[in-house]
Amino acid sequence: MEQLAVRLRNVYNRKWNNGSKAKTCTLANQAGPRVREIFKQIPETGTDTDYNIAKQKLKAYFDPQKNRRYEVYRFRQTTQEHNETLDQFHTKLRTISETCEFADVEFEIEEQIIIGGNSSKIRKRALRDRTFDLKSMLLEGRRDEQSKYQAEQIESKEQTDGEANKLEQKPNNGNISNSSNVICRICGRAYPHTGACPAKGKTCNNCGKPNHFAAVCRGKQKQTRSPRYSNKKHAQRNLKTLDTGSNSSSDEDYLYTMTNTKLNNKVNVKVGVAKFQTTIDSGATINVIDRDTFNKMQDIKLTRTNTKAFAYNTKSPVEFLGKFEAVIETRKRISVATFYVAKAANCGNLLSLSTAQELGLISLHLDKLTSKDAALENILQKHSKVFSDLGKLKGEKIKLDIDKTKIPKAQPQRRIPYHIREKVKNAITELENQDVIEKVPENEATPWVSPIVAVPKKDGQVRICVNMRLANEAIRRVRHPIPTVNDVSFALNGAKFFSKLDLSQA
Repeated sequence: MEQLAVRLRNVYNRKWNNGSKAKTCTLANQAGPRVREIFKQIPETGTDTDYNIAKQKLKAYFDPQKNRRYEVYRFRQTTQEHNETLDQFHTKLRTISETCEFADVEFEIEEQIIIGGNSSKIRKRALRDRTFDLKSMLLEGRRDEQSKYQAEQIESKEQTDGEANKLEQKPNNGNISNSSNVICRICGRAYPHTGACPAKGKTCNNCGKPNHFAAVCRGKQKQTRSPRYSNKKHAQRNLKTLDTGSNSSSDEDYLYTMTNTKLNNKVNVKVGVAKFQTTIDSGATINVIDRDTFNKMQDIKLTRTNTKAFAYNTKSPVEFLGKFEAVIETRKRISVATFYVAKAANCGNLLSLSTAQELGLISLHLDKLTSKDAALENILQKHSKVFSDLGKLKGEKIKLDIDKTKIPKAQPQRRIPYHIREKVKNAITELENQDVIEKVPENEATPWVSPIVAVPKKDGQVRICVNMRLANEAIRRVRHPIPTVNDVSFALNGAKFFSKLDLSQA
């Protein structure tokens, strides 16, 4: 119905006059006899000249009833497809948001691009830079997509040229036409050597035999034992297919061990339906599983990755078959983590520091340091009240310059997930007990309402954040000159003791 009205408006704007009677007649004629019969049964449609009323009545009749909760759910579940550009994803989000009745549509679209988009680069920059708005995201996405397309065109041409050159080369059947191109058969370098052969006394990395390099090795590759499976079907199962549609970032990560150890630093975990042991490595930044462990899993697809991971004291990166994201469980907690599948078989599994912290398997206490300065300890004990709890600035009140012309806005509440509602309630109660916030009486009006957002923390608790952007628009800004480094250094001249502000909820 809306599309028909738009087409009619365009026709009349271009060719004829804007008479309401002519529009109404054309609308009824173009809609068909069935719509004309329905239109006659609709009450209060006005006269023939009331085109807007006729359009509204027909639109209200034919448009389906919208459930705002379901529309918001559809919006939250929308993700960017592999073959979908960022502009197409943005258009899809904006179309769905029209029925969601968001208070701030731009912010909601930004959040969904960060959560459901494919670009890891845009996601990281948005979390790092507060000024990275929706317009900047779309511009950055267009640049990345264009550069990626151009690079693929160049690389595909180079690969095609290289394969063509390989086909044009003719084998020489072992005959060497130029004596200056003689290659040593045990090291693969130019012969004769100025001194002793570099491969003399060295061990081949391919077959394990001495006095030659792996580049010219003629023996068979040294075989490593692989576990025998009692289930033939499981032993012959191939690896899952790679999903080449998404690319990850090429940041360098580190992992420090992939060999078995006698220390008891292993833990039993469950990923999907597979249960296995993994080593907790506080120096690793990614989770790694070997090929044999991955073969035990079911219905998991790998995505291609360009991540370079280096073992301790090595310069060559570990080879990966790909990566996947799955739910990991222990006896106490559940989390979602990304796993990289090593190309080597039966080399061991690693659990990174961040995943181990999320599962509650390891905790760092880097800030609990003790001082050996007796004078400082006496000051801390003497003024213990100052260095405990949140503290208050007594006798001072903050005055906010409110713009009375601004209309108060009550924003809709954001629903809190059921599994963290108890934690949110405890956090609000704790803030109320600390006199940070106070409860509004039930009989008192609340013209300004700002929604809260509960963010899970690494220690299992929640951080309470309040979206005060609409309320901040009603506060007039008080401007002060920002001191320079020289001003601060001059003000601190002669000071003996320094303290820092600790953001306990950061």
